[in-house]
Amino acid sequence: MADRLAWTDGQLHMGETIITTQTGVSIYDGSDKTDYQKGFITLTTNRIIWKDNSAQMELPLSVIIFSEKKDASFTSKARLICAVSRGQESKRPGPFASSRHDEIQFEFRDGGCNDFLRLIQEELVKKRWLLQAIKPTAATTTTSDRTHRAGISGIESHIQHQLNTQQQSISSAFQDLNKLMQQAKEMVTISKTITNKIQEKRSDLTSDETIRFRSYLLSLGIDNPVTKESAGSQYHVSLARELASVLEKALKDTNGIMTLSDAFCRINRARGYELISPDDLLNAAVHMEELDLPVRLRVLSSGIKSFELTNRNEKKDLQEITELVKTMKSMSADQLANTLGIPVIVARERLTTAEANGSLCRDDSIEGLRFYPNLF
Repeated sequence: MADRLAWTDGQLHMGETIITTQTGVSIYDGSDKTDYQKGFITLTTNRIIWKDNSAQMELPLSVIIFSEKKDASFTSKARLICAVSRGQESKRPGPFASSRHDEIQFEFRDGGCNDFLRLIQEELVKKRWLLQAIKPTAATTTTSDRTHRAGISGIESHIQHQLNTQQQSISSAFQDLNKLMQQAKEMVTISKTITNKIQEKRSDLTSDETIRFRSYLLSLGIDNPVTKESAGSQYHVSLARELASVLEKALKDTNGIMTLSDAFCRINRARGYELISPDDLLNAAVHMEELDLPVRLRVLSSGIKSFELTNRNEKKDLQEITELVKTMKSMSADQLANTLGIPVIVARERLTTAEANGSLCRDDSIEGLRFYPNLF
């Protein structure tokens, strides 16, 4: 759906703000390479803007259904995949007249895909582009002038008006939140129903479609999450078992290790309407090893706490990293993180561990810290 891209002058709209920027980003129509390579990408509260020396285009956030990351491989860097809707409105002029794909891919040649994905997902949830700037009318201008001339009483009246407006906004927000919490249990039930439908009509779906659809269903929530009311004094023990069952599959998809902060976000997204605190997560994690669960808590040498698979073969991981560095001649923590799809701090931990074992050596210069094969 690269035809949803439209030409733009790059000027910010009223109320629009810049969230983040990144260099070295290429555009793909689905998996097809385009002529727009290694440009400058900007995320705002309203859209994604891409530009280079000869072109400048935009993709409104309102047309993005969801976004996800495609991990890097030996032939390509990490990519941000944006599934977009087919618009009903008249098409604006853009670089592509038509497209046979349902998604646009942005390849991050210089890194930064993880942060960009996190920020765009936050904006897709907030939907700040829906907020319309209110232009002052003649009546409000006159009132404002009158209030300005009214002295202290006018200031008090203006403050009270602002408080009333804020109170209405807060009340409206909590009404929406309450409705969402009421519907969360229904969403879990719906996800189970859809899963059963998939099982009944397995022959009508391809394996790729089934796997991808199930991954979306898993993000809807955990059925019957553990609570303090239901588990009582065994809350943290029961929560540890729930964490292990949820994180085991996720860890297999993320090279066997995940930081505590990443796990906290993933668990609360899955639990939906029964959120847990960071203390609950940590108190449950310390029970994992004594319960002989497939997931355990580990403290890295940097002090960062992480989850990892109990059967993880660290020696094998270090050998793979050493071979990867030999293949690439040298690597930084950022490059390893993008290649393996792991946090940068975990990538740095693995590189320094390989260095401590004598497999790698480092070069710490003004260009940053890089690791090379140890030839001595």
